[in-house]
Amino acid sequence: MWSSSRFDNLRAYVKRGEAGQLCSLVSRLRAMDFRQVSTMMRSADFWEEADEDAFWHFAATFVRSDRKAFLGTFLRAMEDRHHQCPMAFQGDAFADFASACSTPTDRKKASEAIFPLAGHPDVLTRLIRQFDYHRSEHVLLVNLLFHLPTDAARFLFFQALKQHEDNTAFLYRYAVELIRRGDHRSLNLASVMQRYFMLPPLPGAFALEVPNYEFSRLEDFEAFTKILAR
Repeated sequence: MWSSSRFDNLRAYVKRGEAGQLCSLVSRLRAMDFRQVSTMMRSADFWEEADEDAFWHFAATFVRSDRKAFLGTFLRAMEDRHHQCPMAFQGDAFADFASACSTPTDRKKASEAIFPLAGHPDVLTRLIRQFDYHRSEHVLLVNLLFHLPTDAARFLFFQALKQHEDNTAFLYRYAVELIRRGDHRSLNLASVMQRYFMLPPLPGAFALEVPNYEFSRLEDFEAFTKILAR
């Protein structure tokens, strides 16, 4: 086991902002020590001396060095850190980290961890661009948004569906999938879709009633969220 003094020695690199030096040191460790240090680095406590920009600078440096060894480590640390103090996911250092996730597998792994933490559609839209999902076929982007369990994603999902408003079968399939989920917001979104896109009758009954005059409010994120929460 690593002693507290050796742990503090590693954290001193973080305090000094020496990402390259720490990466070189950790990469040279023997297998058993490497596993122990990787476990330490997954904790937000290891990075308490680093602000968010510094954290992403370390993350980009390590991921570029060996993405298979370090991407998961930093995503775990990010989740732990975000729960203690929400992260903004912005700035040059974060953009550099997103660029370091250079393969489709890297981007998928990073997006699955980061996108659910985006609380506002503007943030999620920016993240989608930074991880190059805006270049994907639009149907793939719709599917990505559909599988994110956040209000920000539901809002962007609904807006994205408007590009397919002439494809009733496509819209109907997603509405049915929302009903199968069975949670309150999913059922309300299915009800909104049925009325807004004039879909054929959907299986089941809905408690939500949205008057026609409220349809324009669906363009506003806060109003959209309040309607789904009724």
